[in-house]
Amino acid sequence: MTTQTKKRLGIAVVLILIIGGLLMVQRRTPFDIFLTKDYTIVTKDEQIAYLKQHEQKMTDYVMSENSKVTSVQWDWDSLKIEAGGGPITSNNWIAIEAKFNNIKDSSFMAQWPLKDEKYFPKISDIFLSQPLRVNGGTKIYE
Repeated sequence: MTTQTKKRLGIAVVLILIIGGLLMVQRRTPFDIFLTKDYTIVTKDEQIAYLKQHEQKMTDYVMSENSKVTSVQWDWDSLKIEAGGGPITSNNWIAIEAKFNNIKDSSFMAQWPLKDEKYFPKISDIFLSQPLRVNGGTKIYE
């Protein structure tokens, strides 16, 4: 092999490696999940802190659902992150229980869909998964 052929072969190998590397960066491979997956999970305390920042918006929403509600007492310790999996949806959910109007035996539950356990809920997606109830949950508050 002549020196000129060796140089051409060396340049060709280097170009193939560079082009192949660029193509691999642009394409998804089965190994990408190990290289790009974010394994961080938002803790319950971080979720509570986030919801406390938006407590007034949450309270305003509940008050808009029933004009007789004048105050809401959120039970921060009741916060749960639940995995979906039913036939209708497979979302994760964040749920919190609360009382209203300082009524001792009142209750309701608010929920938000979560994209994943590592995300915070979008506050405007709130909905009441349990209606406003009194008498230990036996009577709907009207």
